[in-house]
Amino acid sequence: MKYYIGMLISLIGLYVFGTILKTDYVIPLKIVFSVAFFITAFLWEYSVLNKSFESEFKIRSQKKTINLFDIGMATFWTLYILLWSDFRESFSYLIFVFWVIPLNEFIMWFIYKKKKPFTIFIKDNELILNKRWILKRNLNELTQIQYDRWSKNLKLDFKTKREISIKSTEYKTEEIQKLLEILIEKSENNVFVPNNYKPNIKNS
Repeated sequence: MKYYIGMLISLIGLYVFGTILKTDYVIPLKIVFSVAFFITAFLWEYSVLNKSFESEFKIRSQKKTINLFDIGMATFWTLYILLWSDFRESFSYLIFVFWVIPLNEFIMWFIYKKKKPFTIFIKDNELILNKRWILKRNLNELTQIQYDRWSKNLKLDFKTKREISIKSTEYKTEEIQKLLEILIEKSENNVFVPNNYKPNIKNS
C-alpha cells in the first residue's frame, strides 16, 4: 500500500506542476516527481524479491513476463500525444508515466533471471501469490482450473473470491505439475487438469 500511495502522490505532483502550475521551477519539479514515480514503481516490483511466507510448498519464478499489452498501450498513447493531441505541451509528461511499468518489467526481467524469487506459496489450504499486490485464496474453494493456450495462463476460479491467473511459462514444468496435483488434492470440488494443458516436458 505504501508504494501505491507513493506512486499516487508522485502522479498528483506531476499533474499539478505539469498541467496546472506554471512557475520558474516547473521543469525541475517535473523531473523530481517523474524520478520519484519511477523509483517507487521499481521498489514496489523489487519488494517481491524480499518477501517470504511460511509454507509447505513454494515455487521460484524462472523469469518475469513482459506484458506486450502494456507496451502496446504505452506506444499508442505516446503516438497519440505526440502526433494527434491538441494538448501536446500540457500532457507531454504523461509519456513518461505510460512507459514506467513496461520499463520496470524490462529491468525486472533481468533481475528475475538472476534472483529467481519465490512467488507461489502454499500453507495448509491457502494459496499465496507473491506479486506487487499479494493474493491469497482458500484452496478448499477452488471450483475450476482453466488453461489459455495463447497466454499460457492457468486460471483458477473460486467460490467466494475473484479468479486468479498463474503464468505457467514463468515456472519449471515439473513444479507446475506438482502445483496442479496439490490444487486438485486441496479442493473440495470436482477439479481436474484442463484437457488443453500440454506440459512442455522438454523445457522442464
